[in-house]
Amino acid sequence: MASTKSILKFALPAVVENFLQMLMTLMDTFLVARISLSAVAGVALAGNILTVYQAVFVAIGTVISSLLARAWAREKETGEATGLLASSQKLIWLVGIFLGLISIIGARAMTTLLGARGTMAGEARVYLMLVGGFMLFLALMTVYGAFLRASGDTKTPMMASFYANGLNIIFAGLFIFGLHWGVIGAGLGTVLARAIGAFFLYNKCRSAQIDVSFHFWKQKISRELLHLSGPATAERLVMRFGDLIVIALIISFGAKIYAGNAIGENITQFNYMPGFGMATATVILGASAFGQQDPEGLKAIVRKSYWLTALMMVLVGAVILLASDALGRLFTKDAVALSANHTVILFSLLATIFTAGTLIYTAAHQSVGNTRLPFLATSVGMLIVRVVLGFVFGHLLGLGLEGVWLAVIADNLFRFIFLKWRFQKALK
Repeated sequence: MASTKSILKFALPAVVENFLQMLMTLMDTFLVARISLSAVAGVALAGNILTVYQAVFVAIGTVISSLLARAWAREKETGEATGLLASSQKLIWLVGIFLGLISIIGARAMTTLLGARGTMAGEARVYLMLVGGFMLFLALMTVYGAFLRASGDTKTPMMASFYANGLNIIFAGLFIFGLHWGVIGAGLGTVLARAIGAFFLYNKCRSAQIDVSFHFWKQKISRELLHLSGPATAERLVMRFGDLIVIALIISFGAKIYAGNAIGENITQFNYMPGFGMATATVILGASAFGQQDPEGLKAIVRKSYWLTALMMVLVGAVILLASDALGRLFTKDAVALSANHTVILFSLLATIFTAGTLIYTAAHQSVGNTRLPFLATSVGMLIVRVVLGFVFGHLLGLGLEGVWLAVIADNLFRFIFLKWRFQKALK
């Protein structure tokens, strides 16, 4: 049975890695804030679309980590794990290339659909075409990181994110302020940093004798990988699709409120940092316990992970709330935008206990190979609870941005209760 110390030993590098991934987006927003508020809004809008892509890679990476951890726990790595490694690489390459083409071809249509107009629309399209067009590099970082984490090495993916962040700051700073390339410079810095990060992880996989050769193109993609990745990816897509609808609602409140909301969401990403890292640990440790047929150990891992996640998220959220005004002023001096930023930070903290539960119990179901139930919960929570209540509270009742965030809290409460109930019922 995993102790709290062993969970933290595995999870903390994943927490730091998530922190560094979030920092990259935040630094791009911070740097373009020196250009204009429309550049902030444009990068934020494109970033929300790119987050959908990232969610797809995270979903596939989570399934890969779970399947590999179970395979290695059963000590059948020679055939089972080797086939999974090849299938995983082929799948992630195909998805990465497809999403890159979608970004280049559909940038105008996607940003227009979300309500972007004028200068903000132009900045959003440029960033989306550049960063989204080369999304394959993030896909490769995700899959190579999943391989290493499943093998028990969580520190190397963390270091890759650390290096990528440092390079992004250097490259983007040079391109924006040295060469005056504006939003193009911010996007190019991100692309180059991720390319180097992917190459670093590829070499580390080879050093760890993990088969990352390019012979995978001859391999048929595993049915089990597709069977589990489908609902997991759909769950992430539904979640991001719901987020995009909510963003469209917020844009209707005005560009300044949207910009403030974007700043707040960039800052509050750090609230969720412990949750994403702990969820990664829950999937891999839970899958290992499940592979060893240890239900009591699995329940203990999930229970401890939830309370550790909730505690860390509350502490981070409280610190950010106390510093909300100062943090907001790093991006803008506009009073309307600052007020919206404070609203996002406050409501994000209020939702923490429920958000932690949603993250951990989604991971718990994924660790035992049940990806359909989280998809069902997310579909109902996002498209019915969050979107419908967001429109009712925000527009019909006139509560504005506060109403939309009340709907966010209601969604996380619903999913937490539902997923926890079904997980406990399944293990009785």
